[in-house]
Amino acid sequence: MGELDIFYSKLDKNGNWGKPINIGYPINTKGEERSMIVNAKGNLAMYASPSEKGDLDIFKFDLPKVARPINTNYVTGFVFNKKNNARISNAFCELLNIETGEKVISIYSEENTGEYLVALPINNDYAFNVYKQGFLFYSEKFSLKNLEKPEEPYFLNIPLNPIEEGLTVVLKNIFFEFNSFELLPESYPELGKLIEYMTENKDIKIEIGGHTDNVGSKEYNKTLSENRAKSVYNYLIDKGIKKERLSYSGYDFSVPISDNSSDEGRALNRRTEFKIISIK
Repeated sequence: MGELDIFYSKLDKNGNWGKPINIGYPINTKGEERSMIVNAKGNLAMYASPSEKGDLDIFKFDLPKVARPINTNYVTGFVFNKKNNARISNAFCELLNIETGEKVISIYSEENTGEYLVALPINNDYAFNVYKQGFLFYSEKFSLKNLEKPEEPYFLNIPLNPIEEGLTVVLKNIFFEFNSFELLPESYPELGKLIEYMTENKDIKIEIGGHTDNVGSKEYNKTLSENRAKSVYNYLIDKGIKKERLSYSGYDFSVPISDNSSDEGRALNRRTEFKIISIK
């Protein structure tokens, strides 16, 4: 319509961009519309365009629904040594969509500061794994669904423990069928990271530990926790980890990490862990 116009294009599921479409008048004019940015909610756009005096002014407009992007937020924080609080540079950070198992992004923490920042589509649940040679890898999960203030960032600082015998890592993205020891497909990305970790650290031996909440009898929970730990143990062996480096145990609800009096606490207590048994 003029010297510079604003167009929009949509990315499909196969990663291909659709045909660019001119956003039209009165947003585009015979002049120049340049340097457009969109707010975090994806509903408001701003751009620079010559005014009647010939200078550049900033204009804003409600972005038409057809041209709105997927709402995004950003997750930010820093990686640090849990023992001395020193920032950790070049730690490998990987985010996965829990539902699909797809890798969303992988980055390294910044030199000196240990900081990271990633932009993510909202309305998804994410697995966050962080690894640095010489440290236990870190497993986390968080949700960007139903955010009260989707425009505000999600802050998450990542503590890493140096590898030592007796230390434990909670695998926060291992999931089972209800009252079952059958692994759900959403668990496979996390198990894949554990396999990578064991492959890169060939001198360590670990124990897989299963834990439950206190709902039900101790005998029932002991059996369930042991079978869940065994399921992970068998999966690792099937994927090539030598069984001499692995053991498993069920702890029922005897080692809680939270209060069993609330739903939130019981959810935390239902967990799978691995513990460093020995380092050659």
